[in-house]
Amino acid sequence: MPVTIENLAHVYAPGTPFEKRAIEKINLTIKDGEFIGLIGHTGSGKSTLIQHINALMLPTEGKVIVNGIDTSTPKSGLEIRKNVGLVFQYPEYQLFEETIEKDVAFGPKNLGIDEEEIRKRVHHALRLVGIDEQLFHQSPFDLSGGQKRRVAIAGVLAMKPNILILDEPSAGLDPAGRAEMRRLIKDIKNEGTTVIMVSHSMDDVSKMCDRIIVMNKGRIALDGPPCEVFKHTELLESIHLGVPAASMLRERLNKNGFDLPDDIYTIEEIKTAILEKLKRR
Repeated sequence: MPVTIENLAHVYAPGTPFEKRAIEKINLTIKDGEFIGLIGHTGSGKSTLIQHINALMLPTEGKVIVNGIDTSTPKSGLEIRKNVGLVFQYPEYQLFEETIEKDVAFGPKNLGIDEEEIRKRVHHALRLVGIDEQLFHQSPFDLSGGQKRRVAIAGVLAMKPNILILDEPSAGLDPAGRAEMRRLIKDIKNEGTTVIMVSHSMDDVSKMCDRIIVMNKGRIALDGPPCEVFKHTELLESIHLGVPAASMLRERLNKNGFDLPDDIYTIEEIKTAILEKLKRR
């Protein structure tokens, strides 16, 4: 399910003293099966952009086309949201049913799916996110914070979206919870889902994503694979973004004469590059 964005702009409160152009001249194509990291400082336009892909917001100017459907077409929103799942930053706050199973089943029921198919979808989604079957009939409010988040994600997955958008999925989680969330997202990607992940963690996006889109002041500043994006250390720092810890280590090593390539950005790559240099000596 490809996404094509053409000259997209969005204006909040147009014609008022509070008018603000949140995004401007966005041109973007997202292919099936991509894993995209969307990064940028607070207010850069990330949230506005992802809500256009999900048709929760409509363009002020330009077009967003999802699988051939223009989001501005009347009554297209419901059809698009069947196929583009959006998980907000703290989705666990949206849990409300008396059992985990009922909560995850809520979305598919609203699609008019028959009970047997709903049951299959719910159980598959909960197993995918790592919720034990013994918990299915318990209250979601008895779970830990990380478990609640996984149940909320399962509720979106049960709708069987072709595209999953995750807004800061690791926010507020402890290190163990963050590691578990990374594993979960990789598993979802491995099922063939296109994933768009908004994150402030440069280490997460560098390790997990195939492609990184950097936003600044409502526009796309960089777009490419991690090895290309993280070459631009000075630009990223100038727009108040960090770089992966490994990129910082590479820079320090180069200042001390190691002369490592500028397109490596993980500890494993740095280790390999240093060992290769030592072998040549």
